[in-house]
Amino acid sequence: MPTYDFICKKCSHKFSEFVSLREKGNVKCPICGGNVEQLFTDFMYVGKGGSGGSGSGGCSGGCGGCSGCR
Repeated sequence: MPTYDFICKKCSHKFSEFVSLREKGNVKCPICGGNVEQLFTDFMYVGKGGSGGSGSGGCSGGCGGCSGCR
């Protein structure tokens, strides 16, 4: 099951939830029970070399945003 990131429209609480695609529209905020909106974030993958990257390209170097650039 995929993990989706959400933000509550009522209290602005951000959280991640393991939920099926079919049930994604039924997720409610665990804090206040309000309606949520899905956040679109990068994803992590592990390639042949064992290093992770975000999106489809991997590390471009020098960004300071990932452990490979530090």
